[in-house]
Amino acid sequence: MYCMEHMPNGSKGSHKRGKDRYIDDDGEFVSEKPLNKKGVHTLTNVQYEQVRKWVLQCSKVAIPWRKKYQAYVNGFKSSSRKRKGNSPMSFIPWLRQQLENSEMSVIKRLADGPHFQATSYNSYQASGYVFSTAEWEINKTTQNSGVKMNAMTSFRSSAKDRNLVDEEATYYGVIRQILELNYFDFTQTVFYCDWVRIEDKANGCYFDPDINLVFVNFSKFRRSSKFEDEPFILASQASQVFYCKDPTRSDWNVVLDAPKRLTRDMDAYEDPLTFESRVPREFLHTSHLEDVGEIGADCVPNNSRILKKKNDE
Repeated sequence: MYCMEHMPNGSKGSHKRGKDRYIDDDGEFVSEKPLNKKGVHTLTNVQYEQVRKWVLQCSKVAIPWRKKYQAYVNGFKSSSRKRKGNSPMSFIPWLRQQLENSEMSVIKRLADGPHFQATSYNSYQASGYVFSTAEWEINKTTQNSGVKMNAMTSFRSSAKDRNLVDEEATYYGVIRQILELNYFDFTQTVFYCDWVRIEDKANGCYFDPDINLVFVNFSKFRRSSKFEDEPFILASQASQVFYCKDPTRSDWNVVLDAPKRLTRDMDAYEDPLTFESRVPREFLHTSHLEDVGEIGADCVPNNSRILKKKNDE
């Protein structure tokens, strides 16, 4: 139930035996793994630079090098070189220069970047979730392409404010590609996503405090065609969400967090009474609890009632 696909290898005795193994005997999530046959994808030049930058940025081994780089930038700004019209090197070229004569290492592999030929998958298991690409789930009854990620972002409180403020924000997106990057000595799986423009509070994403729900507009995705854009995330950074179409407004969707599979939260959602207690009351038609079950690509149980009611008000 609740967007858990039926697995044909089930056996009597336990509902958990009929599904893939997502947690081990100690309650820990098993390692990431693909769930279908692999394909091949050639990274474009833009994708290559985008993903090399993101993976390096997220790596712990790069932290001390970023501190050294910041010292280099600060020293550059205070020197006469700035007055001559020069500018400091960007991080990756600077890092490659620093590592040029060093032995091969993880940080050097990350700085050099992955192979242009990446392995692609349509479905992938990570962090207790099963993810899939949006194209893969077309004509399927389940939805696994919704994704969110929490990240620090810099913004201005107003157009007149020149100072940037750092704040954690939740980004909502749709998975377009699942790629395993080849760094020769190791691999790294990433998701290439379309991300909603959450900074546009009127037309992209907004929170309705009256019903405690987030709405996103799928006609307002962030740009992903430039080198400086950030459409990639690590598979380990992703959490899953379900999107439910708003029948009253084109392109708008309601966001619902997805429980991880085969955990206490997942088992609780298999109990209709528990499900009712966790979902906003207005989303449920209490005389039809049998409606609570698999969440498809377009709907959540009886969501149109609250949305229509909200619109009528």
